[in-house]
Amino acid sequence: LHGEEKFRACVVSHVGQSPALDRVFNVKDQIESKLQFITSKLEPGTKIHLIGHSFGAYVALRLFEKGIKLEKSILLFPTFDNMAQMPKAANLRMLLKWQTYIIGVAWLTGLLPGQLKNKMIQFYSEKFSKNIQDHMSRTIAELISVNSLKNVFGLAANELAVIKDPDFELIKRHTDKLVFYYGMHDLWAPLDCLRKLRKAVPGVNFHIADEEVLHAFMFNSCEKVALKTLEFLTCDSKYDLSNLIPNFEMVAAAARADGDLEYDFCDD
Repeated sequence: LHGEEKFRACVVSHVGQSPALDRVFNVKDQIESKLQFITSKLEPGTKIHLIGHSFGAYVALRLFEKGIKLEKSILLFPTFDNMAQMPKAANLRMLLKWQTYIIGVAWLTGLLPGQLKNKMIQFYSEKFSKNIQDHMSRTIAELISVNSLKNVFGLAANELAVIKDPDFELIKRHTDKLVFYYGMHDLWAPLDCLRKLRKAVPGVNFHIADEEVLHAFMFNSCEKVALKTLEFLTCDSKYDLSNLIPNFEMVAAAARADGDLEYDFCDD
């Protein structure tokens, strides 16, 4: 993947979304599709490192139950803890209420010539983020289809219903193979989730991203997160807090004042 380290990377999309399929796939289907890929596409004896972001981190955790031998699993901004109770869930519920209209707009955009559709998406995407690149706009254009959006909304609703209390016993059994990477201001995986994790699984390998790294890091910090992920794959460092600022206690105090942090990270 990078430098002298040699990894073969396989990127597996959520089934039903890319390519879009005329059937809605739920959380269980997504887990089974990843299991099927591993068992059918990878050679026996392959050393497998899983990297999951957000809901993908939940999928990666559940794959440990399937008897797959994994070397390591990197969980980026993981959403495996009571998703319906997370601060961002209210925004998602609002989108779910409007999904019929959103899918209708997607149908209308599908009637546009391809180049015009791509230019419109690029224009509005740049309003959201200045870091949108051409290939990102093309990917967004592919995902704005009726069947793809039906799957996006269907899976999102199922995630809110299914992802409840964390399976800390599962994490304990595989803690030596897990790396958790949290954001300072992630409203899908807030730092309070990390507090619960550390209390339930002492010694868990966790890291905290720089303050500017978003949950949707692909819009502003792709290279930074990629390099950090490579570091996780190739070393066994734990409790990396040095990337925040030299005095972590100062960061903790400031975050508490903002209501973002209700605890400190000292291993006492």
